Amino acid sequence: MKLTRSKQTTSEENQPMTDFAEVASGFAFTEGPCVDANGTLHVVELANRCVSRIVDGQRVVLAELGGSPNGAAFGPDGDLYIANGGGNWGPNASTRDIPGRGDAGSYIQRVNADGWSRTILAQIDGKPLNSPNDLCFDADGGLYFTDPLWPPLSDDGDTRDVSRLAGGDVGYLGPDGDARRLHSGLMFPNGICLTPDGSTLLVDETGTGLVHAFPLTGPGAVGDPTVYADLGPTSGPDGMCFDSAGRLLVAGHGSHHVFVVAPGGGEVVDKLTFDDPEVSNVCFGGPESKTLFVTLARTGR
Repeated sequence: MKLTRSKQTTSEENQPMTDFAEVASGFAFTEGPCVDANGTLHVVELANRCVSRIVDGQRVVLAELGGSPNGAAFGPDGDLYIANGGGNWGPNASTRDIPGRGDAGSYIQRVNADGWSRTILAQIDGKPLNSPNDLCFDADGGLYFTDPLWPPLSDDGDTRDVSRLAGGDVGYLGPDGDARRLHSGLMFPNGICLTPDGSTLLVDETGTGLVHAFPLTGPGAVGDPTVYADLGPTSGPDGMCFDSAGRLLVAGHGSHHVFVVAPGGGEVVDKLTFDDPEVSNVCFGGPESKTLFVTLARTGR
């Protein structure tokens, strides 16, 4: 889905966001929207295990990646970087109610414009990655990513035992290839982004509904987190991005909403409502980056 603004600027804090339109459909658990330098929208598909371009409203597969590509971001080199969750996803209508069973390795991958892909990170200090979920870059080319632990499958093999949810990690991969875990213990760390001034790393905690703020103390180094926003325990915070007015837009997986948080954090000043409860991620693109693209996982749009 896309949402275009009815006014020319995004600088007014309470400006309404209207004019929804469907961009493309037919995906299997849509996530990770991002726009390349030419303005082409890309999305990942967890259950189809691929990354796709949207060309003239049509799905065009760029690369078959295996596992469950969950998050995507373009790097400073123009290549597309993928957080691949190792074959984990929740069942929904777009996956024919078939869950991902964690049947593959978990990686950070790199994809070029021709669809050639390779794994660039699979373990840190000898320990395999859990299930990379989302990622972002800093101004120096450092890559930050969330690495949650999925709860185990239930005895019937079709659902997840959320009562056994364990703490996941936030990781970093430097331009020199140095990788480290920055923080552990969040209950399903999910969406991740930097504040517009690059000083703070924001991480969603889906298990609690909190957005945490980690001050950056250096490249690949963070201080103790504080709460940037509390969206509520059933909000399901997922992918997120900032608009040009400094508002944080957070996809609420399972909520039907994109939550709009005031500049600087704290108050939720608006909610955008969709007909699909599984609002999974958001990004800006289009002319002058004034179009908000929203992925809807259940209906595969």
